[in-house]
Amino acid sequence: MDSTPTTNTPAPATFTIETASTPALFLELHLGAVVGATAAMLGEGVGEFQDGGVTSETKSKSAKFLCELLELRRYMIAAGFSDFDSLAHRRGVEILVACDTPSATANFLVAEVMKLLEKLVRQQAN
Repeated sequence: MDSTPTTNTPAPATFTIETASTPALFLELHLGAVVGATAAMLGEGVGEFQDGGVTSETKSKSAKFLCELLELRRYMIAAGFSDFDSLAHRRGVEILVACDTPSATANFLVAEVMKLLEKLVRQQAN
């Protein structure tokens, strides 16, 4: 009987997002990462809330990501990305799904992020 321990090494995650090769595509992928990170923090906050309260770290990170997303929105719209909202939604969901978030959950979280972003945009316009 062989007593050598067996080590199972998981295969690396595979991403279906195309390789960035143009500045516009780099920007789109960055947008997806920011939307995905914001959505992940929103999900983290919901979990913490259900456990008794959202930590200041989660609140701070969520605010930072939302601010970055707002600035990215301004830049991209000025640069000619006229359909920012649908692009942000699509790229954010892609990132979350690539990180093994179920599609329905990814769509829900990204939709909530986009609602928060819309509220921020309206507040700043007033």
